[in-house]
Amino acid sequence: MRDRASHCGTVAFEHTGIVAQPPTEVLYNGVCPVCRAGACDLERRAIAARAGITFTDVAAHPEALARAGVTLDDVRLKLHAITPEGRVLRGMPAVSVAWSATPPFRPLGRLTRIAPFSWVAAALYHMTAHVLWWWNRACGRW
Repeated sequence: MRDRASHCGTVAFEHTGIVAQPPTEVLYNGVCPVCRAGACDLERRAIAARAGITFTDVAAHPEALARAGVTLDDVRLKLHAITPEGRVLRGMPAVSVAWSATPPFRPLGRLTRIAPFSWVAAALYHMTAHVLWWWNRACGRW
């Protein structure tokens, strides 16, 4: 195993041997202070639980955008996740995957995948994402 220092102040461990399946990778925009705080909290919890999920700040690692086939503006607006199967999730489905893998949010992650809760969660996330995008833009972050 090899240490990988995180911008969140945590240390993740990467396997250097053969790995059966890559972890789910969550892409977020660390320039947004709200997004960074949420992702760092989930990252700390995921590392402690060995949850099999990684968090990548696309502002610090823009090469991650190509892995997901998305633009910086896509991730500035909404969280994205790349599943082990290579599927790209956008918005609330990405949040649900991150929550499902991370204690103590597992029950909430599972609940937000079931209709009608998934519809309500997606609508709330969509509105919040747009408010955050405009707030960050007004503050000159992008």
